[in-house]
Amino acid sequence: MENDYITYDELKKLDIYKDFLESNPDLGYLKIKAFTAQEAIPLSKTEVIITKDIGSYKVIFYRGETDINGMIDQIVLPAPKQVSSTSDATPKYTLYELNALHEGYEIIREYQVGMLGNVKVIQYIKMVPIIEVKPND
Repeated sequence: MENDYITYDELKKLDIYKDFLESNPDLGYLKIKAFTAQEAIPLSKTEVIITKDIGSYKVIFYRGETDINGMIDQIVLPAPKQVSSTSDATPKYTLYELNALHEGYEIIREYQVGMLGNVKVIQYIKMVPIIEVKPND
């Protein structure tokens, strides 16, 4: 059975939001850089969708397009609070699924992004053109 899609605002109205918020009381920040040709060409208007499975729902946390420089900056996502940086404990993070779509390019599916509280994560999205092979006449 597939999950039902809901927005983050719709999640806030459900009982499961309280548990999610207890595990993710802080905020993490995400910057996206979409490009092709080994970072030589930034891709504007690449659609980025960020989701997370919570309970029986697939929650859409963000949907937008990259700018002329192939970037989206300051995407804010719930994340766990971090322990002291002097601790040897493994940092806590929350995984989100990122999909990037751009006409004429392969679709990236189920790309996992780990968000940490009060940390800015930079995610590079390498877009690969779809090449049509035509048979010789």
